[in-house]
Amino acid sequence: MRILHILHEFPVPPNSGIRCDMWRRLLAFRELGHQVMALTWIPAGQSIAEHQLAEVEAACDDLMLLKIGSDAGAKARRIWNLRRHPSYVAARIPAGPDLRDVERRAAQFAPDLIWVEGIHPSWLGLHLRARLGVPLAYRSHNVEHRYLPEQARLARSMRQRLALRAGCLGLERAERTMMRDADHVFDISHEDAAFWRAQGAQRIDVLMPQADPAILATAARPADARDIDLLYVGSLSSPNNIAGLQWYFDQVHPAVIAEIPDLAITVAGRAPPPALRALCEGAGAMLIPDPADISDLIGRGRVMLNPILHGSGVNIKTIDMLASGQPVVTTTKGGRGIAQAVAAELSIADDPAAFARLIVEKIREMRQGSGTADRRSLIEAEFGAAAVGRALATMKEGAAQ
Repeated sequence: MRILHILHEFPVPPNSGIRCDMWRRLLAFRELGHQVMALTWIPAGQSIAEHQLAEVEAACDDLMLLKIGSDAGAKARRIWNLRRHPSYVAARIPAGPDLRDVERRAAQFAPDLIWVEGIHPSWLGLHLRARLGVPLAYRSHNVEHRYLPEQARLARSMRQRLALRAGCLGLERAERTMMRDADHVFDISHEDAAFWRAQGAQRIDVLMPQADPAILATAARPADARDIDLLYVGSLSSPNNIAGLQWYFDQVHPAVIAEIPDLAITVAGRAPPPALRALCEGAGAMLIPDPADISDLIGRGRVMLNPILHGSGVNIKTIDMLASGQPVVTTTKGGRGIAQAVAAELSIADDPAAFARLIVEKIREMRQGSGTADRRSLIEAEFGAAAVGRALATMKEGAAQ
């Protein structure tokens, strides 16, 4: 199959949940033997390192980069497009010459399927489907019109709060359009798919995020190579992740330190703000901004921490933490959206005292030499490339009817 894969941002480095999700799906398409043209955006003025560009080029047959413009003309077009589209969609509607170039190159590639990642590139996906006359699959990452207002409420800075609130305008209408017009929808979570079915959506299935094979391989690391008692890895610029870490350090961490005074805790992730840096420093936590290789870090962890309290979709870091084979201490939100057989592998608590007790218990077990859990077959069945293959087979069956 020839797949036009539309990703709303450049996926490398995969240092956020959404980037990981999109990047691993692109790799799964190639692993399954499909030809792929990737179309993605970068902000104007942002450069991509040559090795990162080469990595994405090596993973697909053709790559087309578009710019999210910041000049006066781009801003004027975006404002004009806001009449009908939410901000994140409006920013990704190409100007005339760029759009004609996209149409030309997409037609040359002659895809059998257009695969759209998230709501951001929805306009372009639907436009190209009309031009090319091929089926369109929409991968929904969240119930965005519910998720984004919550992110705005949790945002610490006025600038981020206003930007997120502006992005909410027209978002529900855009999502409902994709749910109606896509040939098939693949939702990230069971709960979100159920929400849309209750709203009348049809032709919708669940496609979970793909696990990272490099993280799966870390389960074989020996216990004496693990020098981090408690490890958190996730985007540190997301308001919901910051809120979860604030809860942990304020309400849970003191009880953990009281039981394990020599606790080695590491927090790692993309773009930590100054307030979070100060929070980690005050708690004696090692902070690693923008880690180059999260699989190496995960291979050093004894117990995985995910104190998420807000969000929708699926927490991709929960999947990565499970893939490590190590104990995962999280909240009910952290286990949201995944199958019960997988969620059963999590240690879940929402009360701070209970959460602290789980952490202490698991760290003591791992310090005493408890082995990793063998979750490979479970992870590969639920989150492997085969799941992507089943989704593509569903598209083929639908096209044949």
